[in-house]
Amino acid sequence: MEQYNITNQAKIIRNSVNSYLDNVYQILQKDIERKEYDQKLINDFIREAIDAFELHTTFHEELKQKISPLKVSILMLSNFLNEPNKLIESIENLKNALLELESSIKRHFEEPKPIRHIKKFDILYIEDNELERKNIDTYFKRKDVDIKSVETSEEALHILKGSTPQAILLDIDLKTSNIDGVKLCQMLKAKMLYKAIPIILISAVVSEKEKKEILTITEADDIIIKPIDKLADLDVLLKYLK
Repeated sequence: MEQYNITNQAKIIRNSVNSYLDNVYQILQKDIERKEYDQKLINDFIREAIDAFELHTTFHEELKQKISPLKVSILMLSNFLNEPNKLIESIENLKNALLELESSIKRHFEEPKPIRHIKKFDILYIEDNELERKNIDTYFKRKDVDIKSVETSEEALHILKGSTPQAILLDIDLKTSNIDGVKLCQMLKAKMLYKAIPIILISAVVSEKEKKEILTITEADDIIIKPIDKLADLDVLLKYLK
């Protein structure tokens, strides 16, 4: 978007249509250079462009709308110095406008920002043991819980680029991932986009004595110690689902 100075959806659509028509014209003229395109790279570019649009354009417009009544209220204050009732009313309007602005900024920077067109689901489950993954996946689906189960941290990060779970169930000891569960949890909790998503760790290598230390290090919301006697022990996740 920066390279082509695209700042709004209409321009994205116009550029896309023009590019498409140019390609069609070349095909009809049989004057086109055949190329192999990396679909993953194209998808990544599209996601980055959408993220940039959502961050820089939509929020900027929202801020302008919130700041406008705040500015008007401040400018009007001096007009009511000799009219106590109107002055009080104007101060109340000023306070409300300030609270609206504060709420908007907090929502954007402190809460997870699910982009309005993406799919939301209940639980993202990261586990490298296929049998455990299938058992827990089946258990929650029988409870009508929308759960997505993946083997690696890399798969989880890819899903999080375009989807927002209400909670994450994360195995600490991920042997098939380049990023283990502790590191992944720290990464997610360090980003404003994911910080508010509850993360429940699950592990067979953590003792009861180590629970508090692990929760402090990772900033996870809870931890379940394996072996799990019964799958119902996992129902602790349900309290995080709205």
